[in-house]
Amino acid sequence: MKKRSKRKPFPYLKVAELWEKGKTISEIAKAIGRTDKRREDGDQYHSLRNFLRRMHAIGYTNAQGELTKLPYRVSRATVRRAKAAKHSPA
Repeated sequence: MKKRSKRKPFPYLKVAELWEKGKTISEIAKAIGRTDKRREDGDQYHSLRNFLRRMHAIGYTNAQGELTKLPYRVSRATVRRAKAAKHSPA
């Protein structure tokens, strides 16, 4: 029987550092080696975007051991309008 491969830990601190430097999602994914090349729908950055969403909403543990939320790069009003548009009937 084949042994299951272990999940590699997600580099939250490295992602937060690259995000703060203004790197794009594709640049971050390539830097941390998290591109989903074999994904059926062709969305290479799906898992990274999901982690970023969780880092914005729930937060991550920073170097000092504190729970910190990843800041958005746009204004609160823009985030609020985007969320409202996503949940409104088209």
